[in-house]
Amino acid sequence: LYVDGMNLRRIGRQLGIHHQTVANWVKAYVSQLPEAPMPEQVKAAEMDELFTFIGDKKQDYITTIVDRQTRCFLGWKVVWERTQQAIQDMVDEAPKAKCYYSDAFDAYYRLWYHMGRHQVSQGKTDTYSVEAGNAELRHYLARLARSSRCFSRCPYALECALRLFVYCFNHRQLKKQHYPYYDYHLIEFIHPYFSHSPI
Repeated sequence: LYVDGMNLRRIGRQLGIHHQTVANWVKAYVSQLPEAPMPEQVKAAEMDELFTFIGDKKQDYITTIVDRQTRCFLGWKVVWERTQQAIQDMVDEAPKAKCYYSDAFDAYYRLWYHMGRHQVSQGKTDTYSVEAGNAELRHYLARLARSSRCFSRCPYALECALRLFVYCFNHRQLKKQHYPYYDYHLIEFIHPYFSHSPI
């Protein structure tokens, strides 16, 4: 239910339990989750950010980097400010690409791309994959929906939601590379540790 986009309170009502119990389940499961799968080779990576709210509606950002070919998330960070160091850490930890594309945000100009080439996109011409990925985040994670009153109470809760989503999403995207005409759903890629979970 959670992976399919239902928020914690609605799952709690559906199962007849407190929503904090559901949140505790998610955190416990994510703590046992392996790393998300990654594409073997990355030619072009796209970078962007989206904003959300945490706690008393203090604005924070999720920086993301996405593989253009598979649409897999190569990395992400939850940060209070879009600093050069925060984005550099994301690039350092992600699989390396031959080319990197971003908007004209100043921090991207000053990053080290590990011998890769950086190019600023004209409009959304070269950032359509990461824009689509961020739209998927807002679609599947109720806490990120623009028109929703849901928001994260703490950074760790948001990080758990992102890690679970990216794990399932990357598995789906890599599977679609082999079987592009099959309509896969995220819930099909829950790790076996989750297979009997009510969420």
